[in-house]
Amino acid sequence: MDKKFPFPINPEDAGDNFAVGFLSPVAGAGATTLACLTALSLAESNKNVALVDFAGKARAYMGMTVNDCPASVLDVLGVNEPSKIRSAGVNHPRNLFVIPGAVRPLDVPQITSKLVNKTICYLKNEFDYTIAILPPVYESGWAGAIVCDNISCVFKPDRTDLDICSSILELLIRLGCGGRIKVILNQSKAPGALLEEEVVEILKPDLTIKYDSALRSMCNKRYLNTEQYKKPLLDLVEGGIGHDTKG
Repeated sequence: MDKKFPFPINPEDAGDNFAVGFLSPVAGAGATTLACLTALSLAESNKNVALVDFAGKARAYMGMTVNDCPASVLDVLGVNEPSKIRSAGVNHPRNLFVIPGAVRPLDVPQITSKLVNKTICYLKNEFDYTIAILPPVYESGWAGAIVCDNISCVFKPDRTDLDICSSILELLIRLGCGGRIKVILNQSKAPGALLEEEVVEILKPDLTIKYDSALRSMCNKRYLNTEQYKKPLLDLVEGGIGHDTKG
């Protein structure tokens, strides 16, 4: 007897609306930052947007301290239907709904594949756009990638990223995500980075974003300005041709 998965395994079965999953195969590539910028850009375009963080850094970038916002993605464990998903997060002042990541590192193991899949599916049923910061795909991130309409893989121009890019992309393709993958080369031309033309030849990115120290400063100040990044990120989400941002 064939056994069915206990959760949806493709975007169509997960919900009628659009979900974008951001992931960085190597920490520090910028998936969280770009996911937050994308969610804010959509919100500024008057879209009904949810941002969910399975990786744990969006709380800081979005200016949400633990004291002000104790909610986390683990609260979804107590939610049993899509209409109640708002109880697991907060309405952000910048016009979007946010489910922050786990507060304590010791709680991260509770972010299972079932929880990742459930959260994205519930959000897809309640919001026009869901932006998900996924865990590593070879851990529980795969369960989110399979139900996202767009999987944005963020790489930086370092040897570690290039060494792993083929295996990560191959895994996503084997999961059935091949036609939905978007590759982002982030921090291009950063000090000490590999040459952009060499990295582009290997990654063939859909979008290239130049290194900008001001973005790091924005993250530390807990306020992201979308002006420079809105158009290319929205083009990517909407399936358009990516554009290089200005350095």
